[in-house]
Amino acid sequence: MKRILIIDDDPIIRKLFSQFLEKQGYEVVLAENGKIGMSKMIENPPDLIITDILMPEMDGLEILLKIRETHSHMPVIAISGGMRAMPINFLKQAKLFGALHVFEKPVPLSVLDQAIKDSLNLE
Repeated sequence: MKRILIIDDDPIIRKLFSQFLEKQGYEVVLAENGKIGMSKMIENPPDLIITDILMPEMDGLEILLKIRETHSHMPVIAISGGMRAMPINFLKQAKLFGALHVFEKPVPLSVLDQAIKDSLNLE
């Protein structure tokens, strides 16, 4: 069973993604911020990470940089809902930092599912 770590400060997103992914047969690990997410990643590396970009404690770009230092081939999907208010395109930065897929919230679950399958080479 593939394990997916979801790092997002929005409890609704964590719950929605978790319920959806568990129904798809994945084991899901949740973290409410980047620091907790990184400690869970180091403790028991998942097969895939889905991370929000704009979060307290440690943002998604910092997470990507840290992951690339120690787990250079870890697949990461980056998502963000705060892009419209920002002058910087953080999703573009996430792609440059090694995210395989980037999405603005809300991301349709079917699109997320396909990105996960692509990232894990499941189809």
